Amino acid sequence: MKLSEKIMKGKETDFFCTSGMIVNSADRRVGANAVHGKGQLAIVSPGGMMYIPMPKENVVIAANDTEQLCLGVKMMTNSFQIEAGELALFSRGGASILLKNDGRILMTGEVYVNDVKLEVE
Repeated sequence: MKLSEKIMKGKETDFFCTSGMIVNSADRRVGANAVHGKGQLAIVSPGGMMYIPMPKENVVIAANDTEQLCLGVKMMTNSFQIEAGELALFSRGGASILLKNDGRILMTGEVYVNDVKLEVE
């Protein structure tokens, strides 16, 4: 049984966490240098959300003898200057959405609704 299946079923498993570096993220498959050498990783993310790490990003990996799971990207800096309780969603291309504690939503980039560009006056 794979590590992810054991964790989801609440079964005991021997696993450990380590770090690795993404070496490939083409074709929506992710490869990294990690515990078992270079290999494919399954990405773990919150429900309803998907992401693909960029090459050369450092990631946190949970692994056992059968599977490696990418738990997330190590964020070494707070480039958006967010505070505790705030959220920053951003892309490599510069688009971002910031959810602020005061209720504001700050968006950067071109916004499209149903493939129609939203024009702000």
